Amino acid sequence: MSIWLGLRRYWQRHRQLNQSWRAHRYIALDLETSGLDPKTDQVLAMGWVTIRPPVIDHRSAHYFVTQVNPELKQSPVVHGMVQRDFEAAEAPQMALAQLARELQGAVLICHHVQFDWQFLQRFAKQYQVKLQPLAKFDTLTFEAQRLHQQQHHIARGSLTLKACRQRFHLPDYAAHHAFSDAVACGELFLAQAYQYAGSDDAPLKELLK
Repeated sequence: MSIWLGLRRYWQRHRQLNQSWRAHRYIALDLETSGLDPKTDQVLAMGWVTIRPPVIDHRSAHYFVTQVNPELKQSPVVHGMVQRDFEAAEAPQMALAQLARELQGAVLICHHVQFDWQFLQRFAKQYQVKLQPLAKFDTLTFEAQRLHQQQHHIARGSLTLKACRQRFHLPDYAAHHAFSDAVACGELFLAQAYQYAGSDDAPLKELLK
């Protein structure tokens, strides 16, 4: 990459981060995995949905099962999947290519984004797909910072997706399904963002601190 192209991309991203957070497009995503180690475990399923504040566009929803015969190290209670779920598995390349297109210029939202992003990067590299979101937003980290600023004690289990949603009086969904968890994460993001910034045109970079 030339120096000039690198500078151009830097300034383009700088300009985008200074735009109103409500002007951006977001992708709320969740993965189900066979274990907790991105170096050795597999992505079993991916679910995501597009958000254009204040709207979650359910028509944009995607759900892919990505493994045909995976080695399941965890109980179905953890990842919510049983063997028959994998009979409808689709080619991982198709799922990743679709995700790559939708992440262009968008902000990726996850609940514990470091976990999902490490799995995604390894998975995408395996199929030679580049995932390049504009930025990443972690609803878990945002909530931890919010509670810390309010001098709340952060008890064990208080940062699960369900517990975070309950503090915003959001309804309970069935957990451990990539699509429903992606929607749940997206709703939590909107609640967090509107509480933090309201209807003000706060720049995106303020949410990403």
